[in-house]
Amino acid sequence: METKLIIAIALIISAVLLAEKIFHEVSTEQFKEGKYIHINSVEIEFNKANANVNVTYRLSPFAEAYIFLFGSKHLEPKMKEIFADFRDVKILEIGSNRALLLVPNISRKSDQFYLHESRKFDVRPDILTLVYPDGARRNIINTKSTPNTFYT
Repeated sequence: METKLIIAIALIISAVLLAEKIFHEVSTEQFKEGKYIHINSVEIEFNKANANVNVTYRLSPFAEAYIFLFGSKHLEPKMKEIFADFRDVKILEIGSNRALLLVPNISRKSDQFYLHESRKFDVRPDILTLVYPDGARRNIINTKSTPNTFYT
């Protein structure tokens, strides 16, 4: 009896979430490239050769209901796919609309500078923000990859 009640509650919750998304006029166009995920922003904060990456995203209504029911752990393969061109991506946190990643050796040291060679994303984020160790920020809109860059 308890299993049927849990399933009924889960179905009601997912129906409410789905109805809310439909009535808020969700544009399916934004999910076209990533199918069920749209990347709003990627912020890469360089720290010597490593980087912390903060990703904000929006899920399609169906994916949001799925994640609500079964947990955000199911988003990890998609995050790894989006950052497939980056080596050794480690997922530190992941939720229904945000993920925090660690990318070791995203850059290499050359003399007194660190050099970051361009890396491609699997989907195109709306905005890419590069945060350098000195606090300077660089915003790039609608890009498919990180730019070649250097910093101290």
